[in-house]
Amino acid sequence: MKEEHRNRPAPALDTLEFEITDFSAARSALDELPPGVGTAHQLLTGYWERRRRGPLPSDRALVGTTIDWMLALPPTLRPRTLCETFPRIANALAEAWADPHRRRDLLDSLARDRRPNRAGLPPPVRSEVEALDAAYR
Repeated sequence: MKEEHRNRPAPALDTLEFEITDFSAARSALDELPPGVGTAHQLLTGYWERRRRGPLPSDRALVGTTIDWMLALPPTLRPRTLCETFPRIANALAEAWADPHRRRDLLDSLARDRRPNRAGLPPPVRSEVEALDAAYR
């Protein structure tokens, strides 16, 4: 047997071994989920849609009470970048503002994002939130 291995020519380094197949068979192999993943995929389908509330029109624009709230703040504390970038968050903050506990909890969660693998708010928005937090603690 050792003799056979010695006499067998070494494969050429510039050749590739492959199996002849057609394009549709190759595509279907890529479209299939690996074994065991199918069940998890079915369980996770729609997971976030079930966990989050549905979108509201106020998610995309400031509501009147938010504009009133912002105008009632001292000019140096008005979170303009927050309102322009994240109107949904500004609306939630304005709604919670009258209740000291809700205000504190919301400001705390915005200033200190504890969710894993999340970047949090952009620095200009974070500084506005931190200024509001510091002013009203």
